[in-house]
Amino acid sequence: MKKAHKIFLAAVSIFVFAFIFSAAADAALFTGNDWMKLSNAKKVAEVKAFISDVRSQGIVVKGDPVEYAKRLDRVYKKHPDLLAKEVAKTLKTVMIMDYDWEIKGMNKDTIAKQWLGEELYNKNKLRREKKGK
Repeated sequence: MKKAHKIFLAAVSIFVFAFIFSAAADAALFTGNDWMKLSNAKKVAEVKAFISDVRSQGIVVKGDPVEYAKRLDRVYKKHPDLLAKEVAKTLKTVMIMDYDWEIKGMNKDTIAKQWLGEELYNKNKLRREKKGK
């Protein structure tokens, strides 16, 4: 019985891993190129879904989904090299650059440095200072 139980657990583990990997692969396929093909309403819906997902992980995002959808459009037009990248990573980067990514107990500067890296963090800091933020 113990051997059968181990085999069952191994099979379940493989199934769960395959499911998670498949879901992650599907999400990874949604790039800026895909984003630019969406209607404005679908873009806003995608941002809302992203915010809902990160909130379920304990992350607080206060920004307006409509504004983030417009911002992504501007980012992709200004930086076409990002079109091949995952929308989720680009959106998270924009939110972190706006200091709109709150994790309980973590300083926003620390979050920004970790995600952006030292060089982009410093450029973003200067950009925010020029805007008076």
